[in-house]
Amino acid sequence: MKQLILKKALCLMIGAAVCASASGCVFLPDEEEVLAAPSVKTSEVKYTTVTATRKTLEKKIVCSGTVSSENQYSQSYADNSGVIKKFYVNTGDVVKKGDAICTLDTTDIDYDIAEQELYLKRAKLDTQVIVQNKGTQAEIDRSGVEEELIQKKLDKLYALKEGATLRAEADGTITYLTSLRAGDSIDTGTTVVTILDTNALFVEIKPKNNDASQFKMEQKVTIRVGEEEYEGEVFMIPSALKEYRDEQKKSKEKLDDKIDYQADAVYVRFAGKKSPASAVGQLADVTLMLDKAEDAIVISNNLIKKVDGEQVVYVLKNGEKVAVNVEVGLQTGSQAEIVSGLNENDEVIIR
Repeated sequence: MKQLILKKALCLMIGAAVCASASGCVFLPDEEEVLAAPSVKTSEVKYTTVTATRKTLEKKIVCSGTVSSENQYSQSYADNSGVIKKFYVNTGDVVKKGDAICTLDTTDIDYDIAEQELYLKRAKLDTQVIVQNKGTQAEIDRSGVEEELIQKKLDKLYALKEGATLRAEADGTITYLTSLRAGDSIDTGTTVVTILDTNALFVEIKPKNNDASQFKMEQKVTIRVGEEEYEGEVFMIPSALKEYRDEQKKSKEKLDDKIDYQADAVYVRFAGKKSPASAVGQLADVTLMLDKAEDAIVISNNLIKKVDGEQVVYVLKNGEKVAVNVEVGLQTGSQAEIVSGLNENDEVIIR
């Protein structure tokens, strides 16, 4: 009996399950709520810019060299020798023509001059006595000859005394002074001083690469020494040097070539009225102006890009990066003039 009851119960359970399956109902756990995908906000792009401004753009060549002189004077005592009494200058001093450089001790010469002046005075008195006593013409002439002989000795002594002071032959700067000192003896022909003529100053420069070809004869340049600027003029260039040397060879007279010209150098002289005497030996900048654009919009060359064969500059407009076509004018090694396509105060994107 119990078995029969269990079988009926089992059948009823199976039937209920079949009915539930047929009706499409299944007992499953509740589904989780589907969340919306998180939104990602794009961060704002920030650019570094530079403002387009107007200025003067110059295309130029700048070279450096040392200031020298075309004329150099090495001076010595030609007729005098003796003991140096005093120096009036030092190396580096600026002198004018005729300024005293040094002088020799003239004690002996001064004594001889005083002695001969007395002899001359006596000879003149003798002549007066002869004339007053109505001496013969021969006596008068002989006394006159004695006066002349004494005067000649005096003139020679005066010249020796004057020659004891060595004087500058030209305006210039002293670049060498003997190491001898007051009290030392000096012989004739010994160089005492060397003076560079400051009225014939020049600068030798050696341009890089092909820049030398930009210089022309008699071309105007600017020479800057320290804080001062001077007008300059080109007087020798590599292309003219060969012709100059050929002319020297053909010349029957030996030319005094005061400058040792170098084949790769350009030579510029001071052409203005000012004579910078203190510039000798100093370093100078020589500037050759090739071209100039005034009141021009100027930007750095590296801001100009090449896109599809066009020159383009990127500008920030309303927060957006915009490419604008530009026309480039004068260019230097680092900057360029923008003729069109860019306006003053435009914000040019650097990166």
